[in-house]
Amino acid sequence: MAAIFRDLRYSLRSLRRSPIFLGVAVLSLALGIGANTAIFTLIHQLILQPLPVRDPEQLVMLAGRGNHYGGNNGPDRLSYPMYQEIRDKNQVFSGMFCTYPNTVSASYQGGTELIGADFVSGNYFPVLGVGAAVGRVFTASDDLIQGGHPVAVLSHGYWRSRFGADPSVLGKEIVINGRALTIIGVSQAGFDGVEPGRAPQIRIPVTMKDELPHTDFARLNTNRFRWAEVFGRLKPGMTPEKAQAGLQPLFHQILNREVTEKPFAKASPFVKQQFLKMWMEVMPGSKGRSNLRRTYSKPLFALMGIVGLVLLIACSNLANLLIARASARQKEIAVRLALGAGRSSLVRQLLMESLLISTAGGILGVGLAVLIDRALIGFLPSGHTPLSLSSTPDWTVLGFTFAISLLAGALFGLVPALQSTRPKLATTLKDQAGAVIRGGSAGLRKGLVVAQVSLSLLLLIGAGLFLQSLRNLKTLNPGFEVKNLLAFDVNPTMNHYDPKWTADYYRRLRARLTQIPGVESHTLAVVPLLEDNEWDNWVTIEGYSA
Repeated sequence: MAAIFRDLRYSLRSLRRSPIFLGVAVLSLALGIGANTAIFTLIHQLILQPLPVRDPEQLVMLAGRGNHYGGNNGPDRLSYPMYQEIRDKNQVFSGMFCTYPNTVSASYQGGTELIGADFVSGNYFPVLGVGAAVGRVFTASDDLIQGGHPVAVLSHGYWRSRFGADPSVLGKEIVINGRALTIIGVSQAGFDGVEPGRAPQIRIPVTMKDELPHTDFARLNTNRFRWAEVFGRLKPGMTPEKAQAGLQPLFHQILNREVTEKPFAKASPFVKQQFLKMWMEVMPGSKGRSNLRRTYSKPLFALMGIVGLVLLIACSNLANLLIARASARQKEIAVRLALGAGRSSLVRQLLMESLLISTAGGILGVGLAVLIDRALIGFLPSGHTPLSLSSTPDWTVLGFTFAISLLAGALFGLVPALQSTRPKLATTLKDQAGAVIRGGSAGLRKGLVVAQVSLSLLLLIGAGLFLQSLRNLKTLNPGFEVKNLLAFDVNPTMNHYDPKWTADYYRRLRARLTQIPGVESHTLAVVPLLEDNEWDNWVTIEGYSA
């Protein structure tokens, strides 16, 4: 241990005497390590990190696969009555819950804003094992009476930002879409729900869904509309494969009953046949369900490959710098060897210098990663629900940064250290500096230069293709004129407009838009253009058989 501290002190003194070398080496590594840390931070949060709940590996997600009959709002959804029946009759789960994300209008003490909300079943918090920071969370008793539980639980972040973390907010009313709900609690800090990247500000009992005007037509007791995201917690010893097999009989029992109900009266035999072929899929749910993950996982992995090349170039540069530095110190090393210094101690001391450089590059790289992540997160659309992505690395990311810093320092510092501690003593002590660039060192430097040029060329070609792809996307004709196009949302139903008054509101809105100077034309749509929204419905054409 004493020898290590002695090498550390000597290395620090040696590096202080070469500030230009130190600055170039540290900055080069900081760029490579910072870029890798930045992308890994996002990959960790969106793709790798499990939900911050009790035993997340026991969670699974359910989805009905095949040709459904009716409406569908979002991927992997089930109807609420189907969720209830599976919850009450299954033999594979210790608990189940459902959730439905939406945007609501929230009014409190004169201030109104659009916020992200999750309509959740009463067993949402108990199944996840999430408690309350203040007050209480929902329980199964909050599901007993439809429309009979006008309560709400605030998220911890919304409680801090909107209410100043005031505990006296409990028992007060917040008006959601015109309906007063009593605040009964605040969920625990660090829990943002089951959709990584999205942080809803409020949670409302799913049994209150029909009591609040919404932007969709989904009703609680309608079998023919699928909107609920359903999760289950596996019983001990149960696997997703066993659970999927165990759910099929119950699922088909539900399908066989539904196909005899009134909504199927005009459905063709072919449609009924395809409907009965549906099956239940059970998917791992430890990392939740995330639209951001679905959209950005491939681009993030592609970026990880690109920044990996940047790190390799930076490490090659570090190795070249260390070899060049060893060239200048060749006589010093030869003198120390001639005086009896062991080669292993010299290698250890030189390796200590490279590790110090890589550590400094890693520390600087963390700061650079925070700036890169802030810029990347700023590009992501958040809507009315804040993003739960953080630019601050956690301990896992810091461990990743520490590991690649040590790996870079050890791998790309060891070979130059071994090369520089094998000088020809006689020629080197005679001040023949050219000896250092002969033999193995010269071959290694040439190899590193070739590697740097090759990787840089590969990176340059990749960047050029990437920029060309961005240009193609920007100039792509989507089939309609995009110049000077403005899109915005307006939903009168959130302010107690009934269907008649809502239709009149849109008529008056169109008339006003026509009168605004500079407006050439306008149109309205339920699903905005290019929104990546999944919303479909069945229609039956009289007299037509598939």
